[in-house]
Amino acid sequence: MSGDRTGSAHGSTVPRTAAQIRGIQRERDLVKRLRDMGYFAVRMPGSMGTFDVLASRVNEDTWETFLRFIEVKSTQAGPYAGFGPADRAALLAEAELAGAEASLCWWPKNKEPQFIRSENWP
Repeated sequence: MSGDRTGSAHGSTVPRTAAQIRGIQRERDLVKRLRDMGYFAVRMPGSMGTFDVLASRVNEDTWETFLRFIEVKSTQAGPYAGFGPADRAALLAEAELAGAEASLCWWPKNKEPQFIRSENWP
C-alpha cells in the first residue's frame, strides 16, 4: 500500500503515509459500521474541516433527526494525540451550530473503536 497516492488540485500526486492510509481506512470502516447500525453515514474526504464522518438517523416515532459529527483518530499515542484543544473547540462549535452531537471515534490498530462524546473530552 505504500504506493497509494492522492491527487492534488494541480494534477500532481503525493504519496500517503501508512498512518494516513490507516486513518482513511478507519473512516471507511466506521461509515460501514454506522450504516449497518441504521445510520446514514458519509466520509468527508479532503474536507480538511473539523470532522471526518457525518452520520444521521431519524427516530421513526417522532421524525426527529439525530445528527453526529465524528472525528476519527487511529493513533496509538492516545485519543487526543493530533486532536488538541483548538481542534476540539472548533468541532464542538460547528456541531452546536448545526444542532449535532460532536464525537471522537478513537480506533487504534488491533483494537475496537471507542466513541468519546464531547462532554467527556478533557
